[in-house]
Amino acid sequence: MIFLRGKGIIISKKDVEEADRYIDIFMEDYGKISTLIKGIRKSKRRDKTAVDILSLTDFQFYKKNDNIIISNFSTVKDYLAIKSDIDKINMVFYIFSILNQILVENGRNRKLYEVLEKTLDYLNSSEDNRKNYLLLLYFLYIVIKEEGISIEGDINELQFEIPEQKKINLDETSKKILEYLFEDKLKIVINDENYELNSVKKAILVLENYINFNLDTNINAKKMLWGALLW
Repeated sequence: MIFLRGKGIIISKKDVEEADRYIDIFMEDYGKISTLIKGIRKSKRRDKTAVDILSLTDFQFYKKNDNIIISNFSTVKDYLAIKSDIDKINMVFYIFSILNQILVENGRNRKLYEVLEKTLDYLNSSEDNRKNYLLLLYFLYIVIKEEGISIEGDINELQFEIPEQKKINLDETSKKILEYLFEDKLKIVINDENYELNSVKKAILVLENYINFNLDTNINAKKMLWGALLW
């Protein structure tokens, strides 16, 4: 029996029976894996939060037939500042909803994992809401690049094939944000507060529509982050 070890972020969970829990882990070296932790909800282990959603955890595990068996685990980061802020929780769950739709079992994507971990680290310490949403915009951009659906040329291509009723009415500021983003010049926007939050949100919705159309996903910032937007 060969034991493996690696760190990963728990992106979903489902409690079953009286004490068991299914978890999906996005691991740095092994991609997305799903496993059952038996008896954890009645465990007296002090670190059982290590197998709760939104935890960065160090795992020791082995494969038995086609199943992943966790033999040991310990918390690396628990992101308490995020868990105590409802807006940040919503942002993280929005990100997790994307990952749970695009990641495939055992599909490795180190770049996306690294961006996810850095995103959580930033959100855990940030008090700047505008910059938090710019970070979310950047995460969507990385998803587009890593999934191989990035545009070339005119930024208007982001809405070219989108059904008319789902298109976002972009103002010039939102267009400029997207142009800087795809030119890898987002720092210009970060450092200039004239690029206001509402324009950032519109840019997020454009990328969301583009991802949903091209990857057949169903991510929904209006529902998960803001409720109905009056635009």
